[in-house]
Amino acid sequence: MNITLTLGETCMLLIAIALFILLLYCISLIRNLIPSVKTLSKVMKDVETITECAARSTQSAESVVSDVVDVTSSLVSSVKERTSFLGQVSSIAMAVKAILSLLSEKNSEEKEEPIKEETDKPDQSDEGSEN
Repeated sequence: MNITLTLGETCMLLIAIALFILLLYCISLIRNLIPSVKTLSKVMKDVETITECAARSTQSAESVVSDVVDVTSSLVSSVKERTSFLGQVSSIAMAVKAILSLLSEKNSEEKEEPIKEETDKPDQSDEGSEN
């Protein structure tokens, strides 16, 4: 029994064997891929749930931050108003104090002037007596 194989038939036989091996690898890949796809589906559902929770938390955090910003801005404006009010009140108080000090200085000068005149007279008499 003699078998004669040509070069073309040998190449076709090698290609058929390679395709058979490739088919076995594809079957093995699909066997491993099916559980992976099922697991991926579960993971994607979990990711969707987590994303929804994160979106809700982000919205609530955003509303809290906006509330804090509103409260802070109102507090700052209130402090600025009080500061300007206190500044005005302190300016008025300083002006009143300055006016009172000027009035008290005038009163003390008026009281001191007669005393100075009296002290000036004896000084003049002392000077006249020395000469």
